[in-house]
Amino acid sequence: MDCLHITESSDCLPEENLRLHSTDTKYPAQLNNTLYTQLRIHSSCSCGTQHLQCPRLRLNPGHDKHDDEHIPFDVLFSAGSVSSPTINCQFRWKEVNVSVARRNGTPRKKKVSFRFPNSSVSQSKLPLPIGLRKLGLGEFCSLIGSEKKTPIHFHIEDNVMKLTDTVQDTPWRNFLPLSSISLAEWLEQTVHLSNRVKITLAYTIAKSVWQYYNSYWMANPWTHDNIQMLKEMVSERNHVRPHPYFAAKLRKFKGQILDYCIADDLFHMYPSILALGVILIEIATKQPFRPESSHYPWDETTINDYYEWAWTTANSSNLGNMIGATYEAVVSNCLDAELFRDGPTDPSRLDEDLEIRQSRLYEKVVLPLQDLYHAYRDDWEIQELPKPEATISPSLSQAQHTRPANRSQFTIAIFCALPLEADAVSELFEEILDEEIENFRKAAGDDNTYTLGRILYHNVVLVHMAGMGKGAATQAASSIRSSYPEIKLALVVGVCAGVPSPSAGKDDIILGDVVISDGIVQYDFGRRFPDTFLSKARPEVAGPKLRGLLAKLKGVRGRERIETKLSGHLSILQDRLGQQRAGYPGMDKDELFQSFDRHKHHDPAACRLCGSCELGTDPVCEEARLLTCQQLGCQKRSLVPRKRLQEASANDDPPKPRIHFGLVGSGDTVMKSGQHRDETAIQHNLIAFEMEASGVWELLPCLVIKGVCDYADSHKNKDWQHYAAATAASCMKAVLEDCPTGEW
Repeated sequence: MDCLHITESSDCLPEENLRLHSTDTKYPAQLNNTLYTQLRIHSSCSCGTQHLQCPRLRLNPGHDKHDDEHIPFDVLFSAGSVSSPTINCQFRWKEVNVSVARRNGTPRKKKVSFRFPNSSVSQSKLPLPIGLRKLGLGEFCSLIGSEKKTPIHFHIEDNVMKLTDTVQDTPWRNFLPLSSISLAEWLEQTVHLSNRVKITLAYTIAKSVWQYYNSYWMANPWTHDNIQMLKEMVSERNHVRPHPYFAAKLRKFKGQILDYCIADDLFHMYPSILALGVILIEIATKQPFRPESSHYPWDETTINDYYEWAWTTANSSNLGNMIGATYEAVVSNCLDAELFRDGPTDPSRLDEDLEIRQSRLYEKVVLPLQDLYHAYRDDWEIQELPKPEATISPSLSQAQHTRPANRSQFTIAIFCALPLEADAVSELFEEILDEEIENFRKAAGDDNTYTLGRILYHNVVLVHMAGMGKGAATQAASSIRSSYPEIKLALVVGVCAGVPSPSAGKDDIILGDVVISDGIVQYDFGRRFPDTFLSKARPEVAGPKLRGLLAKLKGVRGRERIETKLSGHLSILQDRLGQQRAGYPGMDKDELFQSFDRHKHHDPAACRLCGSCELGTDPVCEEARLLTCQQLGCQKRSLVPRKRLQEASANDDPPKPRIHFGLVGSGDTVMKSGQHRDETAIQHNLIAFEMEASGVWELLPCLVIKGVCDYADSHKNKDWQHYAAATAASCMKAVLEDCPTGEW
């Protein structure tokens, strides 16, 4: 970071005075909030890309050259995807520079400017950009989606965002066409990080935490999940540098953001500071904290667990020898429960106490890291950053994967019954091949329709089934080996109905979770007698090779790894397909009714037939089957409370999809009865229902990977199909990462 000074005189304040006056050099919280609010207001658009669903805020290690009247921010938006001859659906980013006027009705205490090394004067004041105009309705979205590579410049003043039409003579960044990945995944995938890289990353994040402290951007602690890494091209040295960004989910907040948490027996009452300490430890050790549960929010119930991990890991890792005593002291300060003893949490003086805490954070954490950062800057040019390109995204190294020479080199088949399922799968291909090439063309007499391509290092065949059900699946599976004789694994990927209360000891299933089959049960196979149906179904389990793979995936580390990668691939899909085709529909729409509650007219005066429906087998009118729960007035009091949804709602963060292993019921009947669902599930120990697996299972080594889109009751609808298809496709790719090439 460049040297800052208060321009009350011509002399630069010594560093010890800078520490005392750090509250005057911060970016005022109201400017951070102004930027956040303006982006949130413009975050709604009708296009499929949904550019503003999750903007990336660039975390800067130092101040850019700017005057003290207008504060610059750099933000990235998803601008869609583009095609490439080697990598299918590369990612396209749009860089946006936003200048926020320091005056938005808020008086300034002191004038702040910036002194750069080897410079005796502060930067000259820049004039307000000319050519400003208000944005038209929908214009923000069209600007983000434009094909122009140059950045877009906005200016916010008096809470109005304006576009700068004049050409700005400012440098712009170039990004590799890849989606961002979480800091946790990046740390795990990077082979080596030198200390200078660790310190630069730690300082950048710590300074940004201080800069945005207690603003809307930090309503929740920053973690290794919401800090994302993007690869920037450094043109003057012709190489790539990964850089941290904060992936924001823009929400409207009511009331004041508090930086502390009060509860009995807490080891640490400042979650954002503890979270920073956790990140600094993770960077130093390259070992992200992985709790037993993939959904582990920061709240009163988990803070002590985070603290215990941080304290234990910091002590056992010997950070002093690993990086240095200063870094170890900074981590110790973050974990110090009494760091803010001079900044109490008095409700009557929130602003004053907050300034004390922010000043303390600057003094005890940011400045020591800044000293380390400057110590390494002089020789930064001598040694390049380690180049983790091959590990940040498998698609880069695998882009050089040798193309198959003929049909015999395709070894994995993916069966999808619905177009939306196939859409989600194909978006995760690294490369799509032309099936009309003579060596790839399907055999005569094969009526299947295929998409050929590569996922990671696997040559795959995507089978577009002619319809749903066992018959269509059997027909597709019986023909594929005539064209692609070396198929060793079949994956049935798509959507299914989940059983919300599986057997004891397993996590509850919610919409969007993914089911992986231990085996299948043809539950509708049996004998129909006048008085009853006797099932002859028996579980059909996978072969030894697949059982070995499943055993690996079911382990604590295996499940954790797959769920983490699932979330990463899902984020990519949502960026590519947009919110409407892959977004999370909302926690309020995940409704589980009591199994005995029927989907019918609930006003007896509206329908006599529905009014007399009391038992599970009583008929309802045909009109009711076509109407939504909202139209029929299905009683919300019949909803079953769900612990996972309640926890997610309390943290205002959608639940992450979980993976469930078990038997899957496969039949030609669409299950739309809560009572029959429970009876059948209990009888056969099922966790889900679907309609295609039994047709493939009999002919090929098969694994079912399906996202839960409904609960197989009379209230089911199609609102969750796109999201469930996206989670299933994401899980499929995560599973394929654990399948060694050559074995499948």
